[in-house]
Amino acid sequence: MYLSISISYETMEELKRHLNQQFLYNKLKNVFCNESLSDFGFSPAIKDYLKSNLQSLKQMSVKDEETLGDYLADKAIASFSQANQFYHFDSFDRERLRRLYKGLLSRLRGIPVPVEDEALEAIAKQHYRSLQSWLKQSNPFAKLLYKNSEPYLDQEVVCAEYTAQAQLELLNINLAVLQEPVLDLGCGSQAFLVKLLRSMGVEAYGIDRNVTPTEYLLQSDWFEFDLVPERWGTIISNLGFSNHFQHHHLRAGGDYTRYARRFMEILQSMKVGGTFYYAPDLPFIEQYLDASTFDVQKIAVQDTPYFASKILKLQKTF
Repeated sequence: MYLSISISYETMEELKRHLNQQFLYNKLKNVFCNESLSDFGFSPAIKDYLKSNLQSLKQMSVKDEETLGDYLADKAIASFSQANQFYHFDSFDRERLRRLYKGLLSRLRGIPVPVEDEALEAIAKQHYRSLQSWLKQSNPFAKLLYKNSEPYLDQEVVCAEYTAQAQLELLNINLAVLQEPVLDLGCGSQAFLVKLLRSMGVEAYGIDRNVTPTEYLLQSDWFEFDLVPERWGTIISNLGFSNHFQHHHLRAGGDYTRYARRFMEILQSMKVGGTFYYAPDLPFIEQYLDASTFDVQKIAVQDTPYFASKILKLQKTF
């Protein structure tokens, strides 16, 4: 039975620093690799930390455990997304992952003191199997991409955050005619463009699965966010929604119909006279838009063979 005494702020921050290092230790390791070939597990540093501090961690309150469970789930999703930007996690997946990490914390706190390496290794293996099962269920396509004989991923799928100015230039956005309110779909964890627009007095909002929530930033994805018809003056998504839509369109077994429905809902959520700016372009669906309702314009991306799109809404959709 655990005592319910909150650990100190300093202890919590020190624990988070060690957990951050633990995520770096497992960075780019293939979670689908056979257990016998994988070295996915606790780092020597986190083992030493747990051996020295487990007694105090046993006093963690329920609130502390909730806080750490949320923190670990957010870090894990950010880590998986960094390894492959096309992973998709909804609120159900996030909640399952949070419970998974709460279970990990509970098992760690149940280890007898003094801590034996064998006990930590057994918990690490159980956690590895749980993560593998969770990822297979949340993103079934992933197990087809990565060989179970390879301990490491070939490379990191980089999902860079572009400066606000770079996004404005790439999408050819004229701030002088920008219609409010503005929504940035996939604004990035730093929300550079949203923050720039708000500093200029523009009513702008952003959503992203890895952003820290504020009064104008929502931690969500583009499927769970409530798109109200005729709500937005401008919607922006640079290498976000359309990049994932294109990926699913080209991938065998991709969920392209879901993206097509959401694409139309995005267009419906714009005011008449509103504009949707995005890159890359989506010619395979843009060609079917009613020209009397939507004006589709292409913008060549400098020094590349690619295009961005600008869709102006001419009249209401029914």
